[in-house]
Amino acid sequence: MKICIIYHSETGNTRHVAQHVALECGAERLLEVLDRTEYNRFTKFISRCSKSRGEETVPISPASIDIAPYDTIVLGSPVWAFKPTPVIHSAIAALKGYTGQPVIGFFTHGGMPGTSEETFTRWCEQRWFKVAGTMAINAKGIEDEKNTRELVALIKAAG
Repeated sequence: MKICIIYHSETGNTRHVAQHVALECGAERLLEVLDRTEYNRFTKFISRCSKSRGEETVPISPASIDIAPYDTIVLGSPVWAFKPTPVIHSAIAALKGYTGQPVIGFFTHGGMPGTSEETFTRWCEQRWFKVAGTMAINAKGIEDEKNTRELVALIKAAG
């Protein structure tokens, strides 16, 4: 099973989970998506949370992501203002070559995941992607191997 893990990380929590899961499930590709928007350092946090609440998209790098060669697609995002980041919203829009592969979403958060799982599922379904599962992981639990095993099991069950 060829697995592609695509993620956005700001503090490193989502990257940490993505890297551990990639090792455990033998992912073929691990891709970090970056926000190309230039922010004022004083308004960066407020601007990003506002865009997240508004379910906006932003310019990203890479601008296009070919998922045709993979059997399972995994997307990871921090939770901002109780939703996935605009970067992951943009990454979903940037996916090319979808052929019915199952999509899994995971979300790292510091308190409550809010509507991140439902919002992610809606974004994917608007593109006709089949969401096979989602999982929210509290930042306090990113080192917990139980969470890694649970996410890997979700990925393997989807494929």
